[in-house]
Amino acid sequence: MNFDAEFRQRATDALKTKNAVKPCPRCGNQSFTLIDGMFKHFLQLRLEDTAIGGPSVPTIVVGCTNCGWLAEHAMGALGLLPEQPAEREKGA
Repeated sequence: MNFDAEFRQRATDALKTKNAVKPCPRCGNQSFTLIDGMFKHFLQLRLEDTAIGGPSVPTIVVGCTNCGWLAEHAMGALGLLPEQPAEREKGA
C-alpha cells in the first residue's frame, strides 16, 4: 500500500465523510496527521492461538500533532482497501 498524495486525500475525505473530525480526546487539540504506514491486527479464534497470519484488520492511523495520541480507523469501513482480484472479475 502506497500512501501517495492521492491515497492521503482519499483517506482524509473518507474520515471527513464519516464525521471523524472531533478534537483529540486527550488534549483537545484540533489538528491530526495521517501516519505513513498502517497497522495490521491479526484475528485469533482462540486465546491459545499464537501464530501470526490469517485474517486481519488493516487500519490507517492518525496522530494528534500536539500530544501524539494515536487513533486507528479500519480501512475497510472507510472504503480504502484495494480491490481484490475476485471482486474485479465479478464486475467484468
